[in-house]
Amino acid sequence: MTGRLAVVHYVAGLSLAAATVLALDTRAVPMRVTAGRPPTVTTSSHPAPQPVRGFGADLPPGAPFPAQGTGRWRVVPGTAKPAGTGPAFAYSVEVEEGITLREGDQPFAAQVHHTLVHPLGWKRRGFEFRRVDSAPTLRIRLATQSTARELCGFDLPFDTSCRIGDTVYLSAPRWIRGAHTYDSLTAYRTYVVNHEVGHFLGYGHEPCPEHGAPAPVMMQQTLSTANDELAALSGEAPADGKTCRPDPWPR
Repeated sequence: MTGRLAVVHYVAGLSLAAATVLALDTRAVPMRVTAGRPPTVTTSSHPAPQPVRGFGADLPPGAPFPAQGTGRWRVVPGTAKPAGTGPAFAYSVEVEEGITLREGDQPFAAQVHHTLVHPLGWKRRGFEFRRVDSAPTLRIRLATQSTARELCGFDLPFDTSCRIGDTVYLSAPRWIRGAHTYDSLTAYRTYVVNHEVGHFLGYGHEPCPEHGAPAPVMMQQTLSTANDELAALSGEAPADGKTCRPDPWPR
């Protein structure tokens, strides 16, 4: 589907528009948006699904996160060669100005890199990545809540991440708090990086293939790992009663 920017948006857990726990020092976050007015929450025409296994698509409670940023980005310095010897996508790691990570930007960049070069990740399907400071073919950005909502869409009132063109936008609220589907924040972060990079690589959304099986990494796991819930929320899964187990890795 096309989003408000007339660009195809792929979302980690939402397609209607568009290992280290990081603490935030919210005192350093400016409270203004340069990319336009903050998006409004609109109601959906889809019926609200009944919770499955206690999962919900809303943002879990937890640590504070940056609500607004400047719409400008800083590159996290650092380069790394690919693990293999074949052609590799050159990628940069960037953080929106207005996000202050108490431990600095490097832990964020380190988890992104760890995910991309891990043997259980896209590498197992033959994709290689190398980290660069300039001239990337893929940008992976950590975005404040208002920026992520404006770019990725907020037609349904759930914070999500997305891929637009050659850029992945990771929602800071999700990076900080995760999703109800995952008990491990580190595992969720691995999932959301793999999912959005999967869209960059050309993969679309997938439903749960078999009840009790590991969820495909391209399933909208941010919202649910149950097909019935996804059918009601996004219409991208059959309402067949199948529920998968969360899994952050491509299979």
